[in-house]
Amino acid sequence: MSGPGTSQQNLLRDVDALVAAFMSDAPLDDIVPLVNRIATAADHWDDIPDRAIIELRSAIDLMCQGKACATISALLAARSELIPPPRCP
Repeated sequence: MSGPGTSQQNLLRDVDALVAAFMSDAPLDDIVPLVNRIATAADHWDDIPDRAIIELRSAIDLMCQGKACATISALLAARSELIPPPRCP
């Protein structure tokens, strides 16, 4: 059974992996499964912040247009939305 935030943590891991794949010019066979998992996760509206979903969908659209730099930028923006803010003491 997955606890709260598990989907978000998995998504964060996949976003990090996709950024690394783009940065290392990974083959398409490595990128497609990551994109598919991210696209599927973006449909879980209740677990993922709205702004992260917008950025993830933008990243997928940009990737389909062949805009690697813009894709990475959107992925990093989504990543920042997925990281919980620090707690105050």
